[in-house]
Order: sequence, then structure tokens, then C-alpha cells
Amino acid sequence: MKPSTWRPVRIAVGCLVVVVLLLVGIIGPKRVATAVSLYGRFFTELGRGAASGGPQPSGPDTLALAKAHKDAGMAGSSPFNGRRAYEELCRVVGFGPRPSGSEALAGLRNHIEAELASAGLEVLRQEFDASTPIGTVRMVNITGVVQGTEPGIIILGNHYETKYLPQITFVGANDGGSTTAWMLEMARTLGPKRRGKSVWLCFFDGEESFAEWTASDSLYGSRHFVERLEADGRLGEVAAMINVDLIGDCYLDIKRERDAPVWLTQIIWKKARDSAYGQFFLPFVQVVEDDHIPFRRAGIPAINIIDFTYGGSAREHLKNWHTANDTLDRVCGDSLQVVGDVIYHALPEIDAQTKRTGPDSATLSRDKRP
Repeated sequence: MKPSTWRPVRIAVGCLVVVVLLLVGIIGPKRVATAVSLYGRFFTELGRGAASGGPQPSGPDTLALAKAHKDAGMAGSSPFNGRRAYEELCRVVGFGPRPSGSEALAGLRNHIEAELASAGLEVLRQEFDASTPIGTVRMVNITGVVQGTEPGIIILGNHYETKYLPQITFVGANDGGSTTAWMLEMARTLGPKRRGKSVWLCFFDGEESFAEWTASDSLYGSRHFVERLEADGRLGEVAAMINVDLIGDCYLDIKRERDAPVWLTQIIWKKARDSAYGQFFLPFVQVVEDDHIPFRRAGIPAINIIDFTYGGSAREHLKNWHTANDTLDRVCGDSLQVVGDVIYHALPEIDAQTKRTGPDSATLSRDKRP
């Protein structure tokens, strides 16, 4: 994934002062004080974190809420099992570095397919040759199909390979690993059938660049997947696409994506608030290129769920992201639980929203599958 440039702290603080002054005159000081109390924690931490390059996240201690929430059986909890997802992550990381075209990735691919089949899902492969800066690389996308009772498709996507970094031992516990484990647990949670639209769990190969991130050296698997959808005349069947990336960070802070559809963002962030997970889904925006972009360019409503501050600060992010420090000790099952609960409960709302506004597509047929 490729991040956007961070804005200077002083601009954010200056804008806050102006907004507060305006709101005092419009809605009165009492409501302004309430709003400031809700957002004050962020700006306090923003000041503390300025020296390290960005705002400080909530930290692993607050993730105890996820476990307490789950144990208490509250309304926001779900059948998704974060502990089991973390155990799956340990197995994924056990394959070692897993760049596209490697034997390790082939081993993981066999494991993914076996686990999807064990969960009762139909498993599909999409193989292709990608032209990369290091030569032609054989890549494989995997899709697990949860058959729905209604027309249309919701895609949950992630990349399952790790970045090609031959100079270090890069196991990608968070970057590539956390979402692969999360997707397998979501497959177990949803099962082979569901009420509503079909859900395709898409494991994309080749998200990472081999050299510098460019339009041609990145997103190989998702670009190919969308090309195939278009060639088969199936783009109109896809009602929405949710991409997940880097969601295992113990310091979980997921920012809104600037260019995501408003309705899709609202559904997910409201579910987070309703589940008492609002502090992990922040109101601040970011722009990160990822596997959702080819879908959006093809006209499919798409959103990226990503925590692109890996660790407690921007400085920690630089130490962890695409380095040998991306290891299991920096990933928490409670983070996987939070995202699992939220997305699980968001799916029926997405069904309802796209039923009102989405395409009138036919049910899936085997001869048209990817």
C-alpha cells in the first residue's frame, strides 16, 4: 500500500481553534464543550506525539475492551473468534517470508484452500503470469464463496503475500499475515451459506511492489481480478468491496478513507460506535492506495479498512512497517476481534443499503465464477 503525505500539526490545531470559535457563535458554548470533550483526547495525544511525527494511538491496554465485550456477550459481539484468528496467524507466519512466486506462498496457498474448504466454502483459483521488475512471476488469487440467498456479491478482500524483501527476514505478521488469518476466521464465522448477498472472500496475490510503488508495479492480483470481472461481464453483480489491511496492530487506530463512499463509511463507523469500539475507528481521514483501488476505478463502491500507523506513533511505524520487526509480538488477537465484530455486523446493513440502490443481478452461476 502507498500512503499519502501527512499534514502539519499546526494546521490541524489552527483549524480546530477557528472551528471552535465559529461553533460557539452558532450552537452555543455548552454543545461546543461536549464536542471538545469527545475529541480532546485525540488533540492532547497529537501534541504529545508531535515529536514522533504523528498522533499517539489508543494502545494495547484499551484493547482489553474487546475481550471484555466478547466475554460479556454484549450486542456488538459476534461469532468471530479473535483468539482463534490469532492462532491461525501463528500458523500463517510459520510459513516464513511469503513473497509472490515463492514455495512458502504456495504452501500457504494450499493451507488457505484447505481451511476454506473445511469451512464449507467453494474454493476457486485464478492463476496468471505477472510482468514485474524481477521478471515474470506466476501469481494466484484465491476466492472462497459464501453463497447468499439474494442476488449480488459483497467482496471482502486482502493480500496474502508478503513484500519481496530478500535482504531481510520479513514474515509480515501484520502486513499480509493478520488479514489472511482474519479472512480465514471470517470464512468460519460466515459458513457456506448466509441470508443476503453472496460474500466472496478474495485473497489477492501481488499487492506489494517489487521495486518502487507504481501503477504497474503494485496491486497485481486485484487489478487482474477486476479485469476478469469486466471481461466476464460481472462487474455489475458486485455491490460493494471491503478491503482489509494491517488490522492486527496492538495499537489499533483505523482512520476513515477520504474517497470511500459516504454511505459505506457511515455503516461501518456506526457499527463500531454501537459495539463500543468507537475509539478504534477514528473520525480523521487518510488516503492509502491498496487492493480496493482497482474496484473503485471500475465503479464499484469500495473502502479500505487499514491501520496505517503500525505501532504507537509514526516513528514506531517506520521501525515496524516493511522491516524485520513486523513480528507476532506486535500483533494482538483483540484487534482482529474488534474488526471482525464490526464487519460481521456491518454486512447485513450493506445488504440492505445495496438492495435499495444496487444492481439487479442474477444469482451466481458456476460457469461465470472468477
